Amino acid sequence: MKKIFIIIMSVVLFTSCDDFLTVTPQDSLVADNYYTSETALRANTASLYGKVWWDFHSQFMWLAGDELAGDLYYTYDQEGHYYYNKVGAGNTYNNTGWTGLYRVVSFANSIINDMPAPARSNGVSEDAINRAIAEAKCIRATAYYFLAEYWGEVPIIENSTVLITSSNPAAIYVHKNLQSNLYRFMCEDLEFAVQYLPATDEPGRVTKWSAKGMLAKVYLTRAAYEKSVEYYAEAKELAADVIETSGLKLWSDYSTMFDVAANNSSESLIAIQCMTGEYGDGSSRNVNFSRSSRIADQTWGAGKGPTLSLQNIYEQGDARRKTVYMTNGDYYSNLDKANGGYTYKYTYRDPAAIDTKVESANEVLAHIKKYVIGKAADCDNKVGLNQDAGNNIYLLRLSDVYMVYAEACIGTASSTNEAKALEYVNDIRSRAKLSALQSPLTFDKLIQERRKEFAFEGINWMDIKRYYYRDANAAYTYLNSMNRDQIYRLDFTTGYNEMSTADKYVFENNKQNYKLSWQTLSDVNDYNSRVNNIVFNQTSMFIPLPAAVTTKAPILNEPAVDYYASK
Repeated sequence: MKKIFIIIMSVVLFTSCDDFLTVTPQDSLVADNYYTSETALRANTASLYGKVWWDFHSQFMWLAGDELAGDLYYTYDQEGHYYYNKVGAGNTYNNTGWTGLYRVVSFANSIINDMPAPARSNGVSEDAINRAIAEAKCIRATAYYFLAEYWGEVPIIENSTVLITSSNPAAIYVHKNLQSNLYRFMCEDLEFAVQYLPATDEPGRVTKWSAKGMLAKVYLTRAAYEKSVEYYAEAKELAADVIETSGLKLWSDYSTMFDVAANNSSESLIAIQCMTGEYGDGSSRNVNFSRSSRIADQTWGAGKGPTLSLQNIYEQGDARRKTVYMTNGDYYSNLDKANGGYTYKYTYRDPAAIDTKVESANEVLAHIKKYVIGKAADCDNKVGLNQDAGNNIYLLRLSDVYMVYAEACIGTASSTNEAKALEYVNDIRSRAKLSALQSPLTFDKLIQERRKEFAFEGINWMDIKRYYYRDANAAYTYLNSMNRDQIYRLDFTTGYNEMSTADKYVFENNKQNYKLSWQTLSDVNDYNSRVNNIVFNQTSMFIPLPAAVTTKAPILNEPAVDYYASK
């Protein structure tokens, strides 16, 4: 009998975002009749880069990666649980993040398990088969990296049939595996990918350098977790090879790094490929992060912004700052072009449309800019109406590998004097128009440099986790010193209500008229009691497994087992 299997494809071409094609899902295809050529294999592996990531990246990635890390202020409903360090098993986004990552694993497993035999029987070369497997293993390892850092001990699934499905809800009845097993598994996948992926490929696909860069980051995390000098050395060697041998370069202009123009540049090692089209095809961050309808046609970002802690670390003259977040007086020629560009004010009212174009100050007196590219008219129609912007979402950038190298040089120590480590960090600072750091490079300083470089990219929680593996108490201090409850409120004065509208706007755009939440306010709200009530400790560093999953599979509540014990 011919083997029947499921293939769901969302994209097939990678020359640019415009060349992505949506393929109608096929519920069942005969493998023998499908995997007839290398072209068919590559059409299937294309599914690894697009819509399959939606449930993870649309919200959970930045909720957990940026809010939980203390970079993104947002307090609404279940999304606010991440800011307040109150994420429970019943949190909706906890479940969608978990499900989304295991969906990526499932797609990868389908290729790894179901493709080789029929492809061989159809005469497809071993090189093409191994290359397709390598793509899938690189992506699978990347998904497991996030699973391990958010939930810790999770099941290693190598066969898609053990995932929970509506038709077979009991199929995930397998134990969690040890976190050390997960790192080993990721390394094995990525080492295979390094061996069989090409050094170059169509834009958007992972290469040998993508896999090697991700392997360096996994070894760095594994080294911190296991306190292994050997693994730090491995991470350093891998990162050096990517930096010195690949020929890849940093994107020269940070201000356009998160626009469509930088899609699949030489700095992009692994990225979710985004396009306009159907719901789930593109990046939702333009919608989620944009402040108002002046900036985007769909907008949910009015209440979001950079935490005061994040704002306070940017040095004067840091060219990245305006790309990361916008605050009073910042001008953006590429937003609201129909009206001559966009100038940020704490409070804005359009005199001609006072009821429809209102922008009120938020609690941090700033809003997010990174990944916000505006309306369709502002970016050559690279924004649609289905939460679908065409700028890719980075999972790994070359600048990350630069800093992986530096962190690996520090190793188990608190600092390093190695010239190359400082050189690579200063290359990133140079792009930001900042002066060079001097030796020694400390771990604390490096974490701060990473925080500035990668804010709102959904990965800064991973840095905090490595901090935690190195020194748990120091990580708690780092998190608890952010004072997340410190926010701004307008200090209403006697006579405010009697002011003219124009005078109110002048008053509201003067930062001196705002007071921080720990200061005395003249209105009736008392925010003093909220200061420093968000406290991190040993129970905070892993998100609980989703209740929707453990209810169906209570075996996941049992102790983790050694995945390799029976191998």
